[in-house]
Amino acid sequence: MRRKKISRMLVIFFLAMLCLGLFQCGTVASVRPLGTGKSSITFSSGGPVAPVFDISMPLPYTVLRYRRGINKSTDVHGGIHTTMLILGNLGLDVGITKHVVSQLGLRPALCIEASIYGFYHMHELSSVRVYPALSLIGSYQFANQRHAVYFGNQTMMQFTSPYVVLAPLIGFEFSIGRKLLLNLETKWYAPTEESERRAVDYSIKPLDYGALGFVWGLSYRL
Repeated sequence: MRRKKISRMLVIFFLAMLCLGLFQCGTVASVRPLGTGKSSITFSSGGPVAPVFDISMPLPYTVLRYRRGINKSTDVHGGIHTTMLILGNLGLDVGITKHVVSQLGLRPALCIEASIYGFYHMHELSSVRVYPALSLIGSYQFANQRHAVYFGNQTMMQFTSPYVVLAPLIGFEFSIGRKLLLNLETKWYAPTEESERRAVDYSIKPLDYGALGFVWGLSYRL
C-alpha cells in the first residue's frame, strides 16, 4: 500500500510539471558569450509555483546543460532533463545562441537562442515529442562587467493548441569568483492562457493568466 501511494504521488507530481511551462523551466542557456573554445556546465532547477505536498514552491524541475563557445559571439549547448530521467523519461535539448548586439550606453546587449527539445517515455516509441523553441534576450552588464541583469522572452512551438507558448522573464547573473556564475530568474509562464483551464491550481496567477515561477542556475566555467 505504501509503495502504491508513493508511486501515485510521483505520477501526480510528474503530471503537474507537464501542465505548464515544462520545456522552459531551465535558465536561459546564454546571457553573454563564453568565448572561442571555452565551455561551462550548468545545473538549474525551478518552475511555476504550485502546491507540492501542500507546500507552495517552485516545481523542482532540473536540467543539466553543457555549453561551449565556437567563436567570440556564438555558443552551442546541449542539456539533459534530470528530473524527467529520474521519473523514467528521457528529456534532451540542443541549441545555438548568437550574440548579435553588444551593450552600448542605454542600448542593451542582445542575443537570439534557437533550440530543439525532445522527450520520450521509456519503451514507448509513440511517445516521442519534439518542440522547437526560440528566445530573445537583452542584457546590461554592471559592476565592471562582472554581473548582469537580463530580460526577454522564451517561446516554445508545438503542434497542438496553443501552438505558441510564451514565457517572458527577468533575471540576474552574478559572478562568484572566476569560475562560478549564479543565475536567478522570474518567469511568467503562458501569460496568454487562462490559469483556470489548467489541471493544476498554480499558486501565483497574474491576472488569472498563466503562472509565475522562479528558476535558479549555477554554472561552472571549465
